[in-house]
Amino acid sequence: MKKKTYCNIDLTCSFQQVEDLENNQCLSGVFSKADNGFRFEESVRRQHNRRNPKLFDGNYCSLVHMQNGKYQIHMKTINASAVSDANSFAFKVYLELLSAFEIIA
Repeated sequence: MKKKTYCNIDLTCSFQQVEDLENNQCLSGVFSKADNGFRFEESVRRQHNRRNPKLFDGNYCSLVHMQNGKYQIHMKTINASAVSDANSFAFKVYLELLSAFEIIA
């Protein structure tokens, strides 16, 4: 990779989302050469609306809010060989389900 340093240049910036830069802020965009210096144009960020946002994300299950207004519990993958005591495991899942339901109650 070649590096080239330009001293004493003018930089013109066009922002899409921000009005002023903060320290250590990272932006995506394009640099191009202008008549009297350089120009930076921030790229437009695509806003993705999550269809079913997670309201709870635990070790054993997650709770999502569906588009139809209902809630759905998703169980995570379980390694059956790692479960030594089924009753203890079931109790831990039960406690996590209670924690998830506290969010919507």
